[in-house]
Amino acid sequence: MNKITNRPLGTNEKVFWVLDQKTTTQFAVVAEIDGTLKDDAWRQALDIVQRRHPNLSVRISGNDYSTAQLEHVDHCRIPLRTIYSENGESWNNVLEEELSTPLDITIAPLARAVLVQQPGKSVFMFISNHTIGDGMSVALVIRDILTVLAGGTIENLLPLSSLDELAGLSLKEIDKEKPDDFEQLKNNLLPRTTVNVERLKLSRSLTKKLIARSKNENTTVHGALSAAIVFALKTGSVAAMQQEPVRILHPLSARNTLSLGEDFGLLINIITLPYQPSVEQTFWDLAREVRKGIAETQTPDWITADMNATQGLFSNGLDVNTIEQALHQGTAHEVMLTNLGLLSFASDFGNLKLKTIWGPMVLTPHTAAQTIGVATFNDELTLTLTGLAPSNSLLEAMEQIIEKVCSTPQELQMGDLISPSFQLR
Repeated sequence: MNKITNRPLGTNEKVFWVLDQKTTTQFAVVAEIDGTLKDDAWRQALDIVQRRHPNLSVRISGNDYSTAQLEHVDHCRIPLRTIYSENGESWNNVLEEELSTPLDITIAPLARAVLVQQPGKSVFMFISNHTIGDGMSVALVIRDILTVLAGGTIENLLPLSSLDELAGLSLKEIDKEKPDDFEQLKNNLLPRTTVNVERLKLSRSLTKKLIARSKNENTTVHGALSAAIVFALKTGSVAAMQQEPVRILHPLSARNTLSLGEDFGLLINIITLPYQPSVEQTFWDLAREVRKGIAETQTPDWITADMNATQGLFSNGLDVNTIEQALHQGTAHEVMLTNLGLLSFASDFGNLKLKTIWGPMVLTPHTAAQTIGVATFNDELTLTLTGLAPSNSLLEAMEQIIEKVCSTPQELQMGDLISPSFQLR
């Protein structure tokens, strides 16, 4: 595919394009780094990495999902804002501001970056629209930038096909009898007024315990974290959560399943699963239930079937508002759990040392929902919680439950958390 060739949006890309007509779907990943370099060095490295990934030089053109396409734009630079702050000063307010401020999807590029410079430390934030990329894409961009800053070289990649085509599906032609009287939104989305980001890092010892215990229990860290979310919400102060199933939306990377590379692109499918454990169900049984439900999606056949089903939404001549309502209903959830997994990046990059990766931080179209982002790097697991309101210590409750289940050999049941003998701090 020629570098300047435009292409139609893939099925999942259309999903986010539709959502972008009502609210912003941008997200962020943040890296904390020991060491500093001059602003010009960061600017140059960002430019080099932008040239590596074609999706970082596109806009979305077209006024309907039948005509929307990724349009390559030459000589567009990713905005880079530099902030100087005191050592140890929190950067949460900067990130919250970035998440609340929409990206105009009609103007390239669909990403921006912020560098917070502190004495002896750098905090690098990368914010992207979800139509063009996913959380792992941003993590790879951060790694690429640090590689360039350390004097390494990176090769430019070819433009990325849609996930449909990568999975062996053809994009269905959409023949609309009558065009909608619809014009793509042009930078008139209102900022989200209240964005709240909370962060918590598990200790190295607890991270190792969680990884080892999850393996011994024939489940995954993601399964254990899902169980911790459900147990925490079910034993919390929100009455509705004690009665209704907890719906967790899981974004699932297709990179390993389809043997994809390290491109910047939207390479995920999503599945929402409800969890309603009984008082007798144990923590690790629930974690295994989560693992089983997700494992069923980790096949090429499931990915193609899921996209075929979503393609049907765009082939019935429905207007954008009807599709948006259907997507909103079909993706209803209480918590999105988006997990970058174990990142096997290097930590030393010349004069810089990558210490911690946070995120992804995502605001979903469901205003009452919360997003928990997970990344494991340098033997530490980080948790972020992003939403429009404070979380009532959900991350702290999860940590306490994880400490409990990883420190005792016996199985912890839901009823044990309800018992007066076990109280969350």
